[in-house]
Amino acid sequence: MYYLIITACINNRFGLQNTETRKQEYLSAITETLTHLPTEIIPVIVENNGHRQTYLDGFQHNNKIIPVIYTNNNSRGLHNKGMIELLDIKEVIQQLCINDTDMIIKLTGRYTVKSPAFFKEVLSYPGVDAFVKFFNVCTTRYDSLDSVLGLYAVHSSLLLSWHHLTMNYASPEVAFAKHIRRYAIMIHEIDRLHLECIFGEDGRQLYV
Repeated sequence: MYYLIITACINNRFGLQNTETRKQEYLSAITETLTHLPTEIIPVIVENNGHRQTYLDGFQHNNKIIPVIYTNNNSRGLHNKGMIELLDIKEVIQQLCINDTDMIIKLTGRYTVKSPAFFKEVLSYPGVDAFVKFFNVCTTRYDSLDSVLGLYAVHSSLLLSWHHLTMNYASPEVAFAKHIRRYAIMIHEIDRLHLECIFGEDGRQLYV
């Protein structure tokens, strides 16, 4: 099966903090992304500030309400938002009983998918373990040991085996790239994600 896990953090502890701007970014990005999502892919949203009602409730895809899983991982005192995000994804995998061989497409919720191309590519290659754009978003150049974490697709087992503490020794993007290079058997390197990124640290935008 194929799952799209959309990650969200309404009350962020890292980067720029503007509640209303963040809300509009989530609503706009998720709404457009869902228009490009094939019916074969099951979407779920995860947010990490505790169970409650939020503006993330009520999104629909394929005439079904998209479930929102709320975690408490943002209150764990971790110093890296990549760690929190990975723990959120693992919680979704566990709660939904997702199989090791199921494909997880991960999307940062404030980033907008502008085309169905990446989703279709993932569906077209069922034997591939990981679909990753190896790229440094700061230098905007290809880097075989760096990656775009805003959008990727991997088998569930690769996420379950990735320990969040590896991010103590490298950036989340580098730690993920190294993990995939080491453990994925078949990797499909992506040239264009058709993804509009808005970086939380400074609001910089980048199309990759």
